[in-house]
Amino acid sequence: MSPVVVTGLGTVLSCGAGAEALAAALEAGEPALAEIDRSAGQHPPRASRLAALAQHVDLSPWLAPGRARRMSWPSRYAVAAATLALDSARLPAEARAGGTLAVALGTAFGTARYAEEMVRAILLQGPEAASPFHFSESVANAPAAQVAIACAARGANVAVTQREAGPPLAVALAAREVELGRCDWALAGATEEINPLVHAVLARFRALARPEADGGEAARPFDRRRTGFLAAEGSSVLLLEREEEARRRGAPLLARVRGWERGFDPTAAAHGWGRDPRRLADRLRRGLRRMGLTPDDLDLVVSGASGSVGGDRLEAGVLRALWPAGPPPVLAPKAVSGEYAGGQLAAAVLALGGRGLAPTAGFAEPDPDLGVTPWAGGPLPPPRRLLASALAVGGAAAWLVLEAA
Repeated sequence: MSPVVVTGLGTVLSCGAGAEALAAALEAGEPALAEIDRSAGQHPPRASRLAALAQHVDLSPWLAPGRARRMSWPSRYAVAAATLALDSARLPAEARAGGTLAVALGTAFGTARYAEEMVRAILLQGPEAASPFHFSESVANAPAAQVAIACAARGANVAVTQREAGPPLAVALAAREVELGRCDWALAGATEEINPLVHAVLARFRALARPEADGGEAARPFDRRRTGFLAAEGSSVLLLEREEEARRRGAPLLARVRGWERGFDPTAAAHGWGRDPRRLADRLRRGLRRMGLTPDDLDLVVSGASGSVGGDRLEAGVLRALWPAGPPPVLAPKAVSGEYAGGQLAAAVLALGGRGLAPTAGFAEPDPDLGVTPWAGGPLPPPRRLLASALAVGGAAAWLVLEAA
């Protein structure tokens, strides 16, 4: 079989639209945060008040305002990011004629705002008040369906709901479709919306970074002072295709998908982190072996560490178990891109091209209980091969191995 490669990358995140905006934000080490609406009184006292929101980003170059009004925000983000991915891969609609395009998108919360509005109407006014418009956009697979409509995608259409592990699992499913010849191309990634209710629920679970003495909020992955993550909305989408076809049409080769592995930690509660990093490390080690690799064949780790107190501890335990003498350089892009919306996935692709290679924002004090220190700066050549790691609340885990093409 011909290897699967990434030829397109589209992002709509709080830092702006397009991969260059994300690369610049990562290299500057500055998350783009905005105040969340707390007027409903759902947030607990002294809780997080900031999030990496993306509704200010102008999507009109990729999504007509008239069409956007009929979509939820996650659908808008996904359609714009998918169009950006197709454009960056130099694959216009006429080039796709006669072929099959698949879609796989991960999401943690789905179209939260429309779901909330529909449920509120039913509870307060009765079932007859449910809006058909809200219903069609309230389901988790609405963004993937809207991408399929906008991009004339007639292949498999999948929504992955595995929380933090959703983005790499979506890429794995899409890569499998391409590898088996069930489609010619596949759009894969994540889309997310952080509305006030979702933000408040995360705050009540003490998942979010708390305000600091200066009034700011920082994720601080792997840092001893970390208190939680920065919730992020937006979308990140990759275009996948077979390498021989990509080379034939002269497409940009951003990355080769060497392989993937998924796992599960049964010690995790439905709303908590697992406590068995060795089980996950053993699963990943077996997956690498099936790819013909060992941990020493990896030059870089693009970690899913987000500043979560328990999540970073589990991530560090897996890395220590896989590399007892210490892992290769570790990047933690979620300090800038935030948790959700697939920013880490896009950062991994950028890293293979030598972009976004920056010290972890907010990291200053190593946590002796973790034993992992992210890359602090200095010369770091573009990696030949990297591991993108994603562990999730509830026990799911997914890893992607990407290599330079």
